[in-house]
This record gives sequence, C-alpha cells and structure tokens, in this order.
Amino acid sequence: MTTKSSSTRLWLMPTLIAVGATIVLIAVFFWGRSSGTTETASQAGSESTEQGTDETETVPDEIVDQVITRDSDDPLAIGPADAPVVLVMFSDYQCPFCSRWTEDTLPTMQQYVADGDLRIEWRDVNIYGDDSRRAAKASIAAANQDKFLEYHDQLFPDGDTLDDFSAEALTEIAEDIGLDLDEFESDMDSEEIDELLDENEQLGEEIGAYSTPSFIINDTAIVGAQPTDIFVDTVEDALDEAGE
Repeated sequence: MTTKSSSTRLWLMPTLIAVGATIVLIAVFFWGRSSGTTETASQAGSESTEQGTDETETVPDEIVDQVITRDSDDPLAIGPADAPVVLVMFSDYQCPFCSRWTEDTLPTMQQYVADGDLRIEWRDVNIYGDDSRRAAKASIAAANQDKFLEYHDQLFPDGDTLDDFSAEALTEIAEDIGLDLDEFESDMDSEEIDELLDENEQLGEEIGAYSTPSFIINDTAIVGAQPTDIFVDTVEDALDEAGE
C-alpha cells in the first residue's frame, strides 16, 4: 500500500478540518486502517504479503454524495450509471497494490458490471507524482477513444507496474492498442484532462484517501488490496440492501 509522508498529512490537516467533521472522520478511517502497513515505493514493490486488514467502515452520506457521481459522461467509469452498487477506486499507476487488485479482483467485479449490478468509477490520486499523473492523463486520453480498460490493463501488466512512464513509452502503448496517435497526443496536452485530474486529486485530499488503493462501495470504505472475497461480500451486501 502506498501513502504520502507523515509531514504531508500534517500539512494537509487544516484543509481537512476546514471541510468538516465528517470528512475528518473518514480520513481517520483511511489513515488508521493503513497504520502499520505504510511502505516506501521500493518496499511495496518487493513485498508479497497482503495489504492492510479486512476491516470496513460505514461512510457518512455527505462523503458518499461527494465521491459517487454516477456521471454518464465520466471517461473513467464502466457500468450503468443507475447500477444499484457503485465502487469508487482511489488509485495510482505506480502503486503495486493497485496493480495486484486489478489483476486479482477486477475481473470478478467486472462480472457484476456485465450483469448491470455494479458501476466502477476510478479516481487517480497520483501520490507518486509526475509519472503517475502522466500515466493517468494517458488513461483518460485512451478513454476518450473508448479504450480506457484496454489502456488501463497495459499500465498494470500481469499484476505489476511499468518501469517506464515517459511520454514516449505511454505513446507506444497507445499505438499498440490501436489508438489514433494524433488525437492521443493532443489529449495528453489538453486543459480538460488536466482539470479532471486536478478534481480527482483534490477529492482524494479532501476525504483523506492518501493510501492506495482505497475504495468506497456505496456507503462502505475499504482500504487496501484486500482478498477478492471481501469485495464480493461487500457488493453482495449492498445488493441485498438495495433489494436486488
């Protein structure tokens, strides 16, 4: 699991206080569940142990309303906007645990998407900096050509992370999956994509989702690349609650 440094958290605390007590509460949940599992980038890449704990937490309605958009025009989403369950993933393309979840759990979640029971919305928080943000821009550029998942999977090859996040390497991936390269490169430089990235990063800051991956499934928060069964159980519980 990947996290920002303690000094960064302390620097951001006034912002969290300013946005309200409920946001602080959910931030405490995200931070608290990651305590004891915080790793540097190099440590995270070499560890094979499970990330985090199997605990979940109920999310206040104010946070749910802020995080889950059900925007039918969202390029970083799959599944029907009116699905009874929505899973929001806070992610980073340099996060090894995000890649592990994509390899191990996303295929099972996609079965729920195919059945119309689940919508998945991605929020890139880019805690590793410029390379992560560049990869996130590329994924949106691919999404603009209806190739988000294909590109997303190439950024997390076989449950691993890429070694090269240069513009050239990202363009090569675009070429490999058949994107229009002129459109892709133009979108990589677009203000619209920068604004979307800013919004998602700000959302991650506001709710304290500094550990990746972090998830909200309807009104339940989960931190870490937990076993697939935990996500299945949480989705099934949410479907039961929705009367599905």
